[in-house]
Amino acid sequence: MTSDLVYNPYTFATHDNPYDTYRRLRDEQPAYWNDELRFWVLSRFDDVLDGFRDFESFSSAGGIALENRRPVGSQLTEFEQMIELDPPDHTAMRRLVSRAFTGRRVEAMHDEIRSIFDQVLDRVIDTGHCDLVEDVTSPFPMEVISAVLGIPPDDRDELRKHAERIMIREDGSMMIPRAAVDGMFAVLAYFVDDLAKRKAGEGHGLISDLVGLEVDGRALHDEELLGFCVLFVIAGHETTTKMVANAIELLSRHPEQREAITRDDSLIPGCVEEVLRFHNSTQYMHRTLTRDIERHGQVMRAGDSVLLLIGAANHDEREFGPTAEVFDIARRPDRHLAFGYGAHFCLGAALARMEGKIALEQIHARIPDYCVDHDTKVRFHSSNVTGWTHLPVTFTAGGAR
Repeated sequence: MTSDLVYNPYTFATHDNPYDTYRRLRDEQPAYWNDELRFWVLSRFDDVLDGFRDFESFSSAGGIALENRRPVGSQLTEFEQMIELDPPDHTAMRRLVSRAFTGRRVEAMHDEIRSIFDQVLDRVIDTGHCDLVEDVTSPFPMEVISAVLGIPPDDRDELRKHAERIMIREDGSMMIPRAAVDGMFAVLAYFVDDLAKRKAGEGHGLISDLVGLEVDGRALHDEELLGFCVLFVIAGHETTTKMVANAIELLSRHPEQREAITRDDSLIPGCVEEVLRFHNSTQYMHRTLTRDIERHGQVMRAGDSVLLLIGAANHDEREFGPTAEVFDIARRPDRHLAFGYGAHFCLGAALARMEGKIALEQIHARIPDYCVDHDTKVRFHSSNVTGWTHLPVTFTAGGAR
């Protein structure tokens, strides 16, 4: 065992070779303790999977990001996010939301989502160049989310700008930057005002459906409605923004696989799954232990912080074999943990997968000769979200004829 292994999520997200650190954690210290920042890390697939399954021991109620951690049961905000609740409270809220946000509802939006993506791409296609993140992969999911929620078109661009600030973090710092705090308050203020309008009978979409929904005598109260809206905007925007940009960056470095999906778009769903496995935007989830447990000869105490390293688990050769570190769109893993597992499996997974599939189909149909400028691309700065802030690309002006 080497003595210089240090894992710090506040500098990790901008690391040029993050998966080397992940490999060393899995091999050398599968139950790793960071004494300076006071958290444990579990990095092997089975350990992370168990952490997601065992919600009674690994509580979400202490916050799901390290910088937001707090004692289980305390509340930092005036709203309740489903992702930071444990069953049975989580189960009750999820049951209500799932009654309105169904797979059938998502599937019915397929053509609308494709139209949204084409409209976004239309804005830049004649120029022959763009910043893929700023011009395409960021506005696209916000337009989709807004269509689902029923956000008026005139409000969407500003809401997206506020949402983009929320996940920003500064290298090496556990402090949440002022810009991120301001972004959160701006999004919250928007939905406080919006919910008042919905209750007065204005608007349409998922938010309006949830305002009037009651299941088994229970309805969502205002704190839950606010929490859902904020979570849906933040998580839904970041997941797809990073996923599509990560896919294009990866495919640009794997030309044979890129050419394969350009020739045969039936390979794209498998490509989406491999991108999610290989370079998922959410690299960890924070949990708080409710009891003492032992892992790999280490005793982890009740009240301790634990990071479940999704990114490391999805590269574990114990689960994915000797080619776990290889990007391969032909891979057919039985499971990966990009959307979590069990009680907290991502409610928006079907929507994210559809958005990813449509985006990759249209990019490879309309601008298949895109070229990524790897010298000027810029990583996103965050503790648990990884991807690109800027991804400059060039292509034939006007697209494929």
